[in-house]
Amino acid sequence: MLDHLIPADPALFFTKNDPADPRMGDLVGRGDDAIAQHTRVAIIGVPQELGVARNGGRVGAAQAPDAIRAMFYRLTPFDLATGRSVPHGAVVDLGNIRCDDQLDDGLEEIHRRLAAVVAAVCRRGLIPLVLGGGHDVTYAAASGVHAVHGRLGVLNFDAHLDVRPPNPLRNSGTSFRMLIEEGKLAPEQFVEFGIQSFANAESHVEWVRGSGGTIIPLEAVRQQGFPDALLAAYRIASSEGRKNVYGTLDMDGVRAADAPGVSATMPDGFAAAELLATARLLGRSSATVAMDIVEVNPRFDRDNQTAKLAAHAMMRFIGGIGER
Repeated sequence: MLDHLIPADPALFFTKNDPADPRMGDLVGRGDDAIAQHTRVAIIGVPQELGVARNGGRVGAAQAPDAIRAMFYRLTPFDLATGRSVPHGAVVDLGNIRCDDQLDDGLEEIHRRLAAVVAAVCRRGLIPLVLGGGHDVTYAAASGVHAVHGRLGVLNFDAHLDVRPPNPLRNSGTSFRMLIEEGKLAPEQFVEFGIQSFANAESHVEWVRGSGGTIIPLEAVRQQGFPDALLAAYRIASSEGRKNVYGTLDMDGVRAADAPGVSATMPDGFAAAELLATARLLGRSSATVAMDIVEVNPRFDRDNQTAKLAAHAMMRFIGGIGER
């Protein structure tokens, strides 16, 4: 596992040097050696944007893992909503997948490395928290989870379906089609949550529905009310009653006013609070075995707004796990 990882930059681990005001930079373990019996979450960064480039998107997502970390490690561990603090060592940061080969044919090797690391993390009983990178990251990370937990349910928080066929290569828009066609994702447990009108091909909508997946458009979420719609979506993703749900948060599912720094901005979308509520539910629910955050693009961010939002989503997920 360690051969595929580069340790996170120590400068990212912020501290106030004040025992009365600890920050996540004081509490998160660094590297494989920091994994303890009470460790529950392992952070893995994937600093590459090859899948986005292949899909014709605007590049910049390779900078995201460390941009998110820089915001995450400044946060305090105390959760005012629950009155609990994240314990020292409950989270470890394993660093970044080696993405030194950024040539166009390097994506498949990066995916192989990520899948191997995620599988190793799952075998140790930990929950991977993966930071992309483009949404192609989900294919590799979910493949690693599948190797340990079996066929998965997926809740995709997103504006886009991401079920393009490889043409001929995989990219940031092919993850879910590949996972279904390879038998790693159970179609009846696949939920596309918050999908937007005029942003997806009719043929892709037909493919998801024809395969047995569920699409919950943004309009339907608003008609039902976000809390009820989210619970309904999670029930579908976890419908087999097994601990096999993979949550993926594509930040372009959030409206541009709240998340300007993404690969493909949307003028409409979920509010920041709805993203955070989704991350909290994914963490709190014992069926969830992994989560990723993808498509943050610091090159187009404004005052680190999107990186900060992603960092807070990490904290809601970790805090939710503490409620189990």
